[in-house]
Amino acid sequence: MIFYIINMTLCAALLYLIYFLLFENESMHQFKRIYLPASLIFSIAIPLVNVDIFIPFISESMKKIYAYLHTAQNAEIELYAEGSIVSASEMSTSSFINLQTVIISLYVLVTLLFLFRLIWNTSKIILSAKNKERIKYETAKLILTENKSIPYSFGNYIFLNRKDYVNGNIPDEIIIHEYAHVKQKHSIDIIFIELLITLFWFNPVFYLYRKKIRQNHEFIADSAVLRNKKDIPYYQSLLLNSACEKPQIELVMKFNYYLNTKNRFIMMTKSTSKARAICVKFALIPVILVAICVFSSKTIAQSVKNILPQQKSGNVETDSIKNQKAESAEHTREKLYFVKEEVYSDSFDEEIPFAVVEEKPKFQGGDQNTFSQWVNSKIKYPEAAQKDSIQGRVMLQFTVDNNGQVKNVSIIRSAHPLLDAEALSVIKSSPAWTPGRQKDKPVDVVFNFPVEFRLQ
Repeated sequence: MIFYIINMTLCAALLYLIYFLLFENESMHQFKRIYLPASLIFSIAIPLVNVDIFIPFISESMKKIYAYLHTAQNAEIELYAEGSIVSASEMSTSSFINLQTVIISLYVLVTLLFLFRLIWNTSKIILSAKNKERIKYETAKLILTENKSIPYSFGNYIFLNRKDYVNGNIPDEIIIHEYAHVKQKHSIDIIFIELLITLFWFNPVFYLYRKKIRQNHEFIADSAVLRNKKDIPYYQSLLLNSACEKPQIELVMKFNYYLNTKNRFIMMTKSTSKARAICVKFALIPVILVAICVFSSKTIAQSVKNILPQQKSGNVETDSIKNQKAESAEHTREKLYFVKEEVYSDSFDEEIPFAVVEEKPKFQGGDQNTFSQWVNSKIKYPEAAQKDSIQGRVMLQFTVDNNGQVKNVSIIRSAHPLLDAEALSVIKSSPAWTPGRQKDKPVDVVFNFPVEFRLQ
């Protein structure tokens, strides 16, 4: 989830930067109206998209990196010299669960508060139109209220002060401006971004998008006014005269949207040529391709004979067995896939180990924590290592085969020969497991298992 949020945020930030650089000062208002919400949808969806990438070879360094990173199923042992052996997984599980509960509870609480605010503001607007005098205006309805407020609109309603309207104190330009919001259905965009902020209230980029969406709505409405009324200086004076009043309800569209009066003045005299509009739109293509490559989930496929690491220690294989394995890999062209923190196979062979399976291996009826406890009861801190103050973490790799036997135990990151030997000895003496299963068939499953020796 953390990786998803990071990718989503970075993707949204990238597209916002592109908007700022390419479109911010262009009069392509209808295109920008599509671009802004579409960028958010794209940013939310693209980290969930899986892209297949086939490569013929993975270097040894990449295999090592994979071995260090893919420890999602591991248990970790911390061994202390004073005789007490403590499982790090046991120590951290309860605190992790408590922290996770606090974070989830906080998220739900704040989300509910944002949702309540959205519902409250929407209801407040709808109720303010109830039992008020209504006048039909084109496809909208003018709601005459007693509130002394600058005209504003929401949904199909344009709210006006009754006294000002009757006395003719509301210029036509203001009504045309608010009607443009109604006709363009800008309220849908506002509700959309508010719902996203309700769900992603912790993401600062979404607030930047909200500001730009509302700003662009004003550009569109201003353009609608100036198509009907050509007097730009007079229209600008109307904006200046009402620039000090701030909206009381965030969801409504007000004539004097107070955050961008200067930008609105500049945009009234701007125009973008068709050639430039086409060029900046085409400039989006490489950006979208880069975003897909960078922020999507990537599946890297490779022939199994290139991807499976060779064991540095453990069971010894004869040349004939190695040749049989190579022939099998060559003929079947079996593929393993690296998907973020998972490895799976699109078909399976008993010689091909898995790192993530549908049904994990079980140790004495339990899981990796049960195995961690068993290791606690067996492992001893070497006296020579204690005497010389030797400590460190040993990273081991082993396979639970389809018969439940532990095999191919090896060191993939050494701490010290004394510590390595003790960790190897204990893991190799492991009793049989209940094998893991994939598609209802027992399969070999690979584990990376760190053991930390620490002196107190």
